[in-house]
Amino acid sequence: MRRPMRPIRRRGELGDLQNAAAQLQQLAANVGFSGDDLATAVAIALAESGGNPNATGDNGTSYGLWQIHWTVHPEFDKTRLFDPQYNANAAYSIYSRRGSFADWTTYKTGAYVQFLPSVPPLTLTPLTIDAGTSQPIADSTPTPDFSVAQAAVFSSPAPSPSLGVLIGVGAAAIGLYVLMEDVLS
Repeated sequence: MRRPMRPIRRRGELGDLQNAAAQLQQLAANVGFSGDDLATAVAIALAESGGNPNATGDNGTSYGLWQIHWTVHPEFDKTRLFDPQYNANAAYSIYSRRGSFADWTTYKTGAYVQFLPSVPPLTLTPLTIDAGTSQPIADSTPTPDFSVAQAAVFSSPAPSPSLGVLIGVGAAAIGLYVLMEDVLS
């Protein structure tokens, strides 16, 4: 979306490149990027902003992690584009409408490719970014403990389609029987 530039680092940046890549990956996955496009989205954000949610480029017209060019995309609130989640949502919206990453200059020039090795293997856990500090908030929601019987419910295969058909036919037959019994009495 902008000419490649040396990212401006300010207070609130995501941290070192490896840490930033993991956090960007989580943000990108949370908004809908997946597969190879997930890695590409992370590499583009690293190329565009260096992982700095407060980055500004293009003479003050591109904002945040994915450097959303506000003059091209005025549908987004430029003051909120510094919020990592809002910026990720905007990036995914632009990507989805276009069907590609063609809006980003670092994609068109290939500058993002050098950042692909920084993208960690996909191991995602829930992540929320604090809008005030731009730092991740750990998900401390405990995983429930299940009894053996409860766990069996989650691991049981779904009934086969033929069993479902048999149950449906049986239920229809019972209903017909009850209906006919009422009519004949």
